[in-house]
Amino acid sequence: MTCRAASGVRRRPTHVEDWARRSAGHPGLPAGGFIDHRIDGVVHPEEYPNLARLGVSVLVLFASVGYVLRRQ
Repeated sequence: MTCRAASGVRRRPTHVEDWARRSAGHPGLPAGGFIDHRIDGVVHPEEYPNLARLGVSVLVLFASVGYVLRRQ
């Protein structure tokens, strides 16, 4: 998994954590990176990633609507 930095250079998004883990004698992160290692299966069940995405989307939508209504 790679990401494109503002400079256009492709790099791993979890380089610092991977380096720190290896320096401490722990195995590096899996190829999937931080999200696959820390979020999937921990914050939401692996069987329901789309349901988790939907829940977060609904939460963001309601928060945005609430913010707009309070500003008026």
